[in-house]
Amino acid sequence: MKKIITILFLMISTNIVSQNASTFFPSNTGYVWRYKIIPLDTLNNPIDSLVSFRVDSFATTAFLYNKDAKVVLSKTGLDPFLYEIPFLDSILYNMEGTNGNEYLGMNQLEPFIDFLTQFLQDSTGGVYNFFKSFEGWKSYYRFANTVNVQYTVLQRDTTFTIDTLVLPLRFQILGRRLNDQTIQTEIGVFNCKKFTLDRRLSYLINLPPPLPPLTVKIVGLLDTIWVAPQNWIVKTFTPSTTIDLNFIGLGSFTIPGFKTDIHNPPLSVNDDMKILPELILYQNFPNPFNPITTIKWSSSIDGWTTLKIFDPLGVELIKLVDEFKPAGTYNVQFNSQEINKLSSVSSGVYFYQLKVGNYIQTNKMIILK
Repeated sequence: MKKIITILFLMISTNIVSQNASTFFPSNTGYVWRYKIIPLDTLNNPIDSLVSFRVDSFATTAFLYNKDAKVVLSKTGLDPFLYEIPFLDSILYNMEGTNGNEYLGMNQLEPFIDFLTQFLQDSTGGVYNFFKSFEGWKSYYRFANTVNVQYTVLQRDTTFTIDTLVLPLRFQILGRRLNDQTIQTEIGVFNCKKFTLDRRLSYLINLPPPLPPLTVKIVGLLDTIWVAPQNWIVKTFTPSTTIDLNFIGLGSFTIPGFKTDIHNPPLSVNDDMKILPELILYQNFPNPFNPITTIKWSSSIDGWTTLKIFDPLGVELIKLVDEFKPAGTYNVQFNSQEINKLSSVSSGVYFYQLKVGNYIQTNKMIILK
């Protein structure tokens, strides 16, 4: 009897340890992840001409927003090693028991903020303030959660008014732990914990009590994430998503997806943290747009400057800027109706790419017809 109890205790203890979130994150600062990011077209085929790379560095730990945070610096560009690009972004993680938490900031909500601001024609800041209330720690990765049982990370209801039309809306982030999966990566084979995160904005249809409201999804992004012991995230996949707005007379369009794969052995963070001339390409505004938007950028170096527009398949459509420019801040308007090559353009996600000298940045824009 004692032997059986001991075996059961060991099994339970081993399971608790195996689900502990801290066992999945690197133990020491200085760890570096290198990712290859491949955009996907509307059929989820890779767009090789628009491949980019991301470097994340576990720089330090700090007590932030009432939790012990692991501070990861991040940068993205076309060079696999990105030595000539400074770190411009940061990600905050916290490992607490069996939960892996991430700090949700406004930058992660930009696609929804831009879409809803344009959709509602909001000039009061109501959309921004609604999403601003979401900021904070979120338990995205629940390692002890029962497999295939959905959990709610975040849910908020609100109403917005267009003229006299009142729109009840719900924003959700829903998580799900899937069956463990062994995957092959460029840095080894890992038995990964696998999760999905479903971020969605829905329209609410109120039903007679006591029935709950019926939700009709307007916009949704579904991420699949593979997390490996001591390596954290080694792979993500976000399929292309079709947004159907026919019920409000705005048609439909598709947001191309992307996949991210770890692709190179980690290096020391000290070898990579170099402060070099920076190039910042801002999100176009408004976004989504029809037909005019403004593209803004800042450069701390002089150089020959080009600004190009690409379609969802990575085909170059037009060159908006092609001249030498001194260091400074610039903006240019893009009118999709005035360009012959875009006369038959459909709604969807397009790319704009800025190059100054040897520095390159690429962003997405949404044309909504």
